[in-house]
Amino acid sequence: MHTEQAQRHFWLPVPNENLPGGVRHAFRGARWDGLASAETVCGEPVALAQPSELDWIYFPTCADCNSRLKGE
Repeated sequence: MHTEQAQRHFWLPVPNENLPGGVRHAFRGARWDGLASAETVCGEPVALAQPSELDWIYFPTCADCNSRLKGE
């Protein structure tokens, strides 16, 4: 059985440093608390920043984060 904390997650658009654009990754917790970096549900360490409205529209969902959350 999962704890409530393990089940909580939020999504955040993250710019990709190597390519134009970025990806919407999932993170553990209830919401972004302003940290400068974090580890995604798929295990990738990333830098975080306040996303723009266009980031939410144009950045695709991370398939690995989505799959892991569905598996839980």
